[in-house]
Amino acid sequence: MRKKQKNNLKNTPQNTQNDEELFEREFMSTPALIWRALRRHKLGMISLVVLIILYLLAIFADFVSPMNPFNNHIQYRFAPPSTIYRKDLFTGERVGPHTYLYMSERDPITYQSDYVEATHLDIIKAKDPETGNLTTFELGVYNPTYNATVSDITYTFKNTIMAKTADGEYIELATNRKYDQNLIPLSYFTKEENLNGPVSVEDGLYNVKFSKLLSGETIVVNEDNRSMAINTYKSDYRYAPKIRNQEIISIDTFTTLEEINVYFDFMPVVLTPSDLQAVNLKNYPIEFFIHSWDYKLLGLFPTNLHLFGVEKPKLPSLSDYFSNDGILYVWGSDQYGRDIFSRIFFASRISLSIGLIGILLTFTIGIFLGGLAGYFGGWIDEVTMRFTEILMSIPSLYLILTLSAVLPTGISPEIRYLLIVVILSFIGWPAMTRVIRGMTMGLKQTEFVQAAIAIGYPPRKVIWNHLLPNTYTYVIVSATLSIPGYILGEASLSFLGVGVTEPGASWGLMLSQAQDIQVLTNYPWVLLPGLFIIITVLAFNLFGDAIRDALDPRALGL
Repeated sequence: MRKKQKNNLKNTPQNTQNDEELFEREFMSTPALIWRALRRHKLGMISLVVLIILYLLAIFADFVSPMNPFNNHIQYRFAPPSTIYRKDLFTGERVGPHTYLYMSERDPITYQSDYVEATHLDIIKAKDPETGNLTTFELGVYNPTYNATVSDITYTFKNTIMAKTADGEYIELATNRKYDQNLIPLSYFTKEENLNGPVSVEDGLYNVKFSKLLSGETIVVNEDNRSMAINTYKSDYRYAPKIRNQEIISIDTFTTLEEINVYFDFMPVVLTPSDLQAVNLKNYPIEFFIHSWDYKLLGLFPTNLHLFGVEKPKLPSLSDYFSNDGILYVWGSDQYGRDIFSRIFFASRISLSIGLIGILLTFTIGIFLGGLAGYFGGWIDEVTMRFTEILMSIPSLYLILTLSAVLPTGISPEIRYLLIVVILSFIGWPAMTRVIRGMTMGLKQTEFVQAAIAIGYPPRKVIWNHLLPNTYTYVIVSATLSIPGYILGEASLSFLGVGVTEPGASWGLMLSQAQDIQVLTNYPWVLLPGLFIIITVLAFNLFGDAIRDALDPRALGL
């Protein structure tokens, strides 16, 4: 009975696992044991995947970016993230992901501007006012009737401001016209009160009868029942005689589409709503592997292929002739109308590479000087240690600011970036030198090093072949934990305005736009670069912890 119990104990899963571990320790190589220990660290492996993704996005930032990160669209300053639709807003059919353009509207009371989604007519099927024949006008397409290409389509709106009384009556206050408008707010077609009925489609175009605006009717585009708006109009000397003694419940704005101007190379063809039969309300489908703005893949191969994006608008007022990118703000825009999504990945090239280059310089200097000081001792050790102590006694922030201020103001962002790396490396090597010096002094007394010295090995071989290789475990762990310091250092410099400068891009430079409390309150998407800094620093720290645990001899079972 006891023998059966012993046999059962030997066959338990725990004993089987121990046997497997003993087998792996006996026959697996050290790198394989390290990888085995690393895989057991869940957070470390997740962090490794995150870092790999971030570095791949940095390498292929041009391909991933839907917009040119250096192209200014000043008319879209601090534009919000684009809303992506999957259904046609007018028919309800699934048509794939698409978006619309933005236009700016100003509040007549507070004068604060806000963005609203807008569309435009890119195809118009209408009665030609000259010939009376049915003609199709398409933006950017040759028209055989006029023997020319349609270059632009604009609109003239008549706006009437009326005060609504408690009895439901309207008192007209003012009338104005807006000429040569390039976009129409989407709400003019989507609000239920602006529709005549369901949408019917003819040859891929919307019949204009569904829309009151396109049918020539007047629509209500704004109903302002704010007390400050009502009081503003009541106190205005132009309107006060009409509404001072009236109980006003809202100030409403009515709009009528008066004309549509179709431009060629000559005088425009003027259409009225009565001429319209069918139109296309332009949206911008999100296409994958689209040909857009030009770049060099990996800095070598010229191409214009991108992972996704939208076509370039054909409207002259929105078409930037210096770039072929379409308007798609995945995460909004910055103060110059540049796409934050694209700039974040371009900025990661600097923010992520500065840590790798920094530790390469820092650790090379620290290992070299620390190895020499620890092995030779004497006056070499004294001079090296006193110099490192002097550098360590200087506050790093003030040293960084001082050295950065010395940099010429007219240098390119690329040269400034390299100089920042040198500055950060210059203040980082003393700590590494002291640690390597201490480790080298301890290793120098070991038997295998004394044996190498006794048989006549030159100091160069003793240091490089016996001493320094035994410090690599610490160096690797320290490197992974030091990279976040370089990333934060660059971000701090750029945030303070002494690091990477415009038109360059780094996470710290992008984050500097969030210094204004008004910008931070109204446009919170400018904080996204800070989120990427947090994710990267946290990933490096967790991965560094995993490396430290994996290199622990106890974790390897050695």
